[in-house]
Amino acid sequence: MPSASAASDVVTFFGEFRLYPARHLLVKGQETIAIGSRALDILIALTERPGELVTKDELIARAWPNSIVEESNLRAQIAVLRKALGEDQAAASYIAAVPSRGYRFIAPLSRSELTNGAAADAASNNLPRQLTRPIGREEAIEILAGRAQRSRLVSIVGPGGIGKTTVGIRVAEELYSSYEHGVCFLDLAPLRDPSSLPSVLASELRLPEITGDTVSLLTAHLRDKRMLLVFDSCELVLDAAAALAEILLREAPGVGILATSREALRVEGESVYRLPALDMPPLGSGLTAVDALRFPAIRLFVDRATSSGGEFTFDDDEAPIVTHICRQLDGIALAIELAAGRVEAFGTRGIAELLNDRLRLLTGGRRTALPRHQTLAAMIDWSYGALSREEQAVLRGLSVFAGEFGREAAEAVAFDAQANERDVPGQLAQLVAKSLLTADTRGKAARYRLLDTTRAFASSKLHEAGEASLVVERLARYLCETLGHSVEEVETLSSQEWLLKYGSQINDVRYVLDWAFSDNGDSELGVAVTVSAIPLWYQLSLVDECLTCVHRALNAIDPGEKRDGRARQVMQLYRALGLSQAFKVGFAPQAPAAFAKALEIAEELGDADAQAEALWGLWIAQVGMGEYRASRENADRFVSLARSSLDRFIGDRMLSMTLFCMGDLRGARRHADRMLEHDVSTELPPGGFVRFKFGQSVSARIQPAQLLWMQGFPDQAVRAADAAREAARSSGHAISLCEALARWSCPILVHVGDLEAADSAVTELLDLARLNGLGPWEVFGRCWKAALLIQRGLPERGVPLLSNGLEELRQVKLFNLYNVRFVCFLAEGLASLRKHAEAKSLVEAAIAASEDKGELWYITELYRLKGEILAQCEQGDEAEQCYLHSLELARQQDALSLELRSAMSLSQSVAGRGDRAGARELLATVYGRFSEGLDTADLRVAKAFLAELS
Repeated sequence: MPSASAASDVVTFFGEFRLYPARHLLVKGQETIAIGSRALDILIALTERPGELVTKDELIARAWPNSIVEESNLRAQIAVLRKALGEDQAAASYIAAVPSRGYRFIAPLSRSELTNGAAADAASNNLPRQLTRPIGREEAIEILAGRAQRSRLVSIVGPGGIGKTTVGIRVAEELYSSYEHGVCFLDLAPLRDPSSLPSVLASELRLPEITGDTVSLLTAHLRDKRMLLVFDSCELVLDAAAALAEILLREAPGVGILATSREALRVEGESVYRLPALDMPPLGSGLTAVDALRFPAIRLFVDRATSSGGEFTFDDDEAPIVTHICRQLDGIALAIELAAGRVEAFGTRGIAELLNDRLRLLTGGRRTALPRHQTLAAMIDWSYGALSREEQAVLRGLSVFAGEFGREAAEAVAFDAQANERDVPGQLAQLVAKSLLTADTRGKAARYRLLDTTRAFASSKLHEAGEASLVVERLARYLCETLGHSVEEVETLSSQEWLLKYGSQINDVRYVLDWAFSDNGDSELGVAVTVSAIPLWYQLSLVDECLTCVHRALNAIDPGEKRDGRARQVMQLYRALGLSQAFKVGFAPQAPAAFAKALEIAEELGDADAQAEALWGLWIAQVGMGEYRASRENADRFVSLARSSLDRFIGDRMLSMTLFCMGDLRGARRHADRMLEHDVSTELPPGGFVRFKFGQSVSARIQPAQLLWMQGFPDQAVRAADAAREAARSSGHAISLCEALARWSCPILVHVGDLEAADSAVTELLDLARLNGLGPWEVFGRCWKAALLIQRGLPERGVPLLSNGLEELRQVKLFNLYNVRFVCFLAEGLASLRKHAEAKSLVEAAIAASEDKGELWYITELYRLKGEILAQCEQGDEAEQCYLHSLELARQQDALSLELRSAMSLSQSVAGRGDRAGARELLATVYGRFSEGLDTADLRVAKAFLAELS
């Protein structure tokens, strides 16, 4: 701030402008011109010697003392100056260039020395110079300027570095012309003695030497003034600032006060504006550089990075990296500016990688900035030092939370039993009031969160105090207790309710497990947290993460511990291992082996419920690997253990599925109907239920769809598949939705001929699988994509894609029972490419494998397709034998839709021999048994052929 005495204050007049050299201030009319300090230094130097040549060297020495700079910097500042003065370089009004030598000030000017009173009254303005205008704060500035017209005390509140001072100064500049006696800026940050506040204000107002009551002298001086006082950084002297503000507002009716602080002054009539973080692009937005620059946080970063002297270029490749950086910094202006200032040293990718060590990275702010704003650590440390000992302790403890947390979690982690006077709820309220903690009160209970920058600082203090292990251990025990309750509720709450209650704890789980399995951690506690978190991983569909963490926990347990007190934990880990392997890498032998170990331990413990879960896992792995006879035995064992309606419901689903795979469609339908007859309404939550980490209610909706289509009810099948897909989507459970799309929506829609809807389902499946890292389901999606290409008459594209996809499916061993359908699509594509020998060989191998494994659900289609290939090779008699065999099998299985396909192929062959009446009778008999679905693909084709035969 300028310290020149009022007696030496001189004003220079030229055109519409007034220049106050001592105050470094340029005014046009009643508006302060925002201009950089170097440009103002050049203007002052030129006006000191009007009409004279001022050389380039003289101007550079004036604007950049003790520095060596290029002449281009001088030209840039002259351009800034001319723009501020509103002149055209081609017809200079104020500044004329003398080529290769320097510049002259050519406009007429006059000077006037201000008296003490005139200096204070006429243009009082000691606002700090802002070298750049605020970015993205236009709305805030407009709102605050409007509030200042209605309220005499306006407080800008927010966390450190958010930009309160910058915005406050800009608002004061906007309001300057509204106050006859100007603006007085008071930086309260350096004050350590609150009682000195009145004296500091008196000094800034340039009052004479004060003896006696300073407050009385202040009120006497300001009583008849119309002036704006800016109290900046009130938090360290909050009570003194509030007391002085109350007196001045009462005694000086023309005075307005604009305050910036971490917390409100709590003065009567105060209007509080909480300054938000800079707007950032939403998550996963994938914006271009042009789109990203619409967000203030990005604009600020780019502006500061490009002005720092490097060669930074913002393009589409940089946009996601800069967006990530700004999001990691919570949209805090100071942090973004500091990060942007390091681009020249590290590049944006380097900054993104180094952000985990924010406090060391974010240094080197502008030399002209306040000391506490030159590094992020200094800024937060300044706030931290203003807290009470209890508040500091609670803030350190809260730093272990990686995301949102509730009051109960805060009490469990930040409460020290040895210092039981600590009032954690009260300290939370204080930290929120002081803008060190954000609170979201929109839900039933408040949720809290530390800004990442504050958390990083508080975490460093936690480690310095030697409290880290103790506090993380508290968090680990809290997670074990809380997630232990979640295990019970995962089967009683809807998925949405459960995730709302527990989903946010995933970040805390990761933080604790990293600590627990480190050299200084507690692996036993890590195993306990891993077991407790298993439902959380599955509800969030984080199968890959679950697999990694379960492996780590098992490796931390001595093999000999299986039979001691940790047996239950080991059993739960093996169950999770089996299911994770199944959905991550497919149904390889490791999955049933893991479930078998879990079953062994459950039997030793005599835990029937645990045995049921292990049997369910073993069954699903065996079905996936094509071991149908063994899966039938384990389904029967599960049913014998079932005690509740829910488990009897699941047992019938298991038997229905196994019988379906074995080609017993009547038995499968019988158990599917029994499954739906179980009265589980009193045991199910509104949104369905998850049992054994799996969406069982969703699967129950899926189960009848395939049966309905095969048995000749295509319309019902489509409705059942749609209902299953919507139920899975509303559950929020990615694995269940993948199952609904891959196993039922895609095949049903393809079979009924709705290829557009099928294509949409395939796209959703692929996107979902990629997003959640479910590799086997992604392979399944690619196979359906290839099958659609073949169905659309593009075998040259679909065949190689499906051939590769089938090989991948064999490798991941995901639901091998569905490979046979893809084999049929592939053989159909090969035949259309006239590769008949390859197609025939493929189908015959599939028939042999199906009959060997007892996988007979699609055997009728395999024989029909073999007949089609033989017919194309002009082997009509052999083809008809295949059709007849396919037709007989379809009738035995009660598979009316497959029987129609076989009858269609046979009738076409019979008609080709000239027996049109026999062909029509054969097809009409099967067609007439359909009561619905007459507009689906196969029935439309059959109807058209019957009309042709007529």
